[in-house]
Amino acid sequence: MFNNLKDLRFMLMGFFPKFFTNDDILLELEELDSLVKTYGGQTKALIVQKGIHPSFTSYLGSGKVQQASDQISKEKIDIVVANDALRSGQLYTLEKIFQRANSNIQVWDKIYLILNIFDLHAQTADAKLQIKIASLKHMGPRIFGMGHILSRQAGGIGTRGIGETNTEIMKRHWRQEIYAIKKKINELEQNRFQQIEKRKKQGLITVSLVGYTNCGKTTLFNLLTKKNKYADDKLFATLDSSSGKLYLSDLNKTVLLTDTIGFIRNLPLILINSFKSTLMESVNADLILHLIDVSDKEMFTKIKVVEEILNELDLSQTKKIYVFNKIDTDKKFDKIYIVNNFQKYYPQFISARNTKGIDQLLKTIEDNLNEKN
Repeated sequence: MFNNLKDLRFMLMGFFPKFFTNDDILLELEELDSLVKTYGGQTKALIVQKGIHPSFTSYLGSGKVQQASDQISKEKIDIVVANDALRSGQLYTLEKIFQRANSNIQVWDKIYLILNIFDLHAQTADAKLQIKIASLKHMGPRIFGMGHILSRQAGGIGTRGIGETNTEIMKRHWRQEIYAIKKKINELEQNRFQQIEKRKKQGLITVSLVGYTNCGKTTLFNLLTKKNKYADDKLFATLDSSSGKLYLSDLNKTVLLTDTIGFIRNLPLILINSFKSTLMESVNADLILHLIDVSDKEMFTKIKVVEEILNELDLSQTKKIYVFNKIDTDKKFDKIYIVNNFQKYYPQFISARNTKGIDQLLKTIEDNLNEKN
């Protein structure tokens, strides 16, 4: 789509409830800015509005849309990205207005930005297919909207018009493509399911790493499995599910440790459903390690986000250990408060970077697996 992602200039655009404080807004936009950086772009402008509900047609009010247009022209913006999932009509309206300031402007919502990041990081055929089907489902209504507009432009009174025919062709092609991709994904899911069943019959125990994106899962995975999987201080650096062996000396057993895609707030159901096959390793795990960045000022909010997604995956009853990572980064966290509030999750405190607390974590994993068996 773009030759040099690092040169892309982004504008962040957000609508927030009236009761949101400036700090609340800043936290959400910082995460959106992190997504932009992960994609490779740079944030050069910001437009924010508070109110009861977004505009049905243009997301932001007319005054704010005009301000955004002025900023697009002034800052030479390439892409405007909204902090929410937008309707196809909202995206189309904004793009048409903003094209007066920049004829090549693109307007994305948060989902489309995430999908583009996924596309950059996907390595396996499974992940690439999941991204493609999620993109088709998300962008389908926008494509059909284009056909409807063509219909209104080309169709006369009492006629079908070429635009309407185009819409029908688009929908048929869209359904056929989704069907073909689903068929391929189902084949890959069957293979993955057979591997999981084979491991169960062999008595191989599975431990799964989950957590909010950028909490350090891959660093811990590499440490425990002695692997060298790519890890970076970026959102969604891990996209594909990976597995490695972890030897537990007290149990005299080797267990399978899996690292999965990181979660994020307001992760749309369309993305969760699309990545269910990748998350099958977590769904079938004997034990879940919920990794948490103890230095994150939004720690408690992000714990809730991850638990809500685990509930969506029917994992609320699976045994979990809460692993509070990055204790070397924040030495002022309230350990007593955390232990008292999350006692049932056997809270552990580690630094995956300098290995502090790892021996105790391994002991706690062994104790929990011993109880289960």
